[in-house]
Amino acid sequence: MAATDMLLANQIAQCVIDSYRALPKRGKPASKGPGKEEWTVLAGFVIEDTRPETSQRLKCVALGTGLKCLHAKQLRPFGDTVHDSHAEIVARRALVVYLMDQLHQALSTTSQETPLVFSLHPGSAKHRLSGDLQLHLYTSQCPCGDASVDSLKTAEGDSEEEPQLKRRRINDGLIRGHQDFGSLGILRLKPGRADSIPTLSMSCSDKIARWNAVGVQGSLLAQLIDPIYLSSIVVGDLFNWKSIDRALNQRVASALAGKRLPSGFKANQCTIEQATVAFERSQTAMKANKASESEDGVVTADASIYWYLGAASSVALVNGQRQGAKIRREECQTQKLWPDICKLALFRRYRELFPSSQEELTYRQEKGRATSYQAVKACLAESQEFGAWVRCPREYESFDTAGLVQAAAEDSRDGA
Repeated sequence: MAATDMLLANQIAQCVIDSYRALPKRGKPASKGPGKEEWTVLAGFVIEDTRPETSQRLKCVALGTGLKCLHAKQLRPFGDTVHDSHAEIVARRALVVYLMDQLHQALSTTSQETPLVFSLHPGSAKHRLSGDLQLHLYTSQCPCGDASVDSLKTAEGDSEEEPQLKRRRINDGLIRGHQDFGSLGILRLKPGRADSIPTLSMSCSDKIARWNAVGVQGSLLAQLIDPIYLSSIVVGDLFNWKSIDRALNQRVASALAGKRLPSGFKANQCTIEQATVAFERSQTAMKANKASESEDGVVTADASIYWYLGAASSVALVNGQRQGAKIRREECQTQKLWPDICKLALFRRYRELFPSSQEELTYRQEKGRATSYQAVKACLAESQEFGAWVRCPREYESFDTAGLVQAAAEDSRDGA
């Protein structure tokens, strides 16, 4: 790696870590009593302004921490909780909120002096990320799933017996978490531990790989902006360039080879860099600092946090809902309890970009309107690499902007 690349990678990592340190303590890892310390993963998105005259080259615009996700029995049909609270996914959802706010500003301002991340695409009604800006993702630990299996195999060994592997393999293209380290380039479900209740959440490696095809902006914003791709991913612990490149870049390149993609979409190949600066609450740092007397003394944090530039403060999540919130299983939470990054809150925020629209759609139907985005997802679904992807069941995406569940009938506008 060139010295200049490593310098930028460490600057990106430090930018996210500094933003994290500036946040309140609520939701951050803490001591759980004598000899027990929490650790977590930190991830964040950094916008780089490449103009020579810029006064601030790097700016963290969204970040998240976390290692948890809801299992299938914990899911709610109202869209008012966060299913996947792994750091990279929480940070990406916070990024979407930031992008929606920036787009609202771009649509409502006439001033040319206001610095915006979006510019109007020439000859199109869509906006795009300004040409002088690049987007980077930092994560303090290699994303779970295919990108990390080589590192975990080295660290933990691969001593499982074949009968166990057969029980843990869901089908020929899908595996439960940290199982069968010998199978590379395959989709994996969270969580990693075999004794955990199964989830419907794909691994972070799989989700980031898909961002390399459809962009990080999501299906809602894809109707209004060109896809936004990562310029680089900067990884801290468990770094293995070959494994990360295979999981995030090569699988997508293979899946989309020879496909005619809609305008603006591509098989993105993000640069992969290693950060040598340490995140103080990573598992590696906590063990190195001898935070506990035993291996069992370093435990995963229960809470996640998310933050985006422009937010009043960071928000702590436990079990996919705001920390301390008490909700009823059979009804949608009140709006003040929604996490900003849950599907329902994002849906409501998106629809506010169209104040004159009277059309009532469910969340899943609204996603289906992003036809180009859905076409790229369909290309991935037809491939050997991504064909076993687990879709979120329709009953968890059939809510309207009020959180009311509508009949889950099939619809031509219905998206995945």
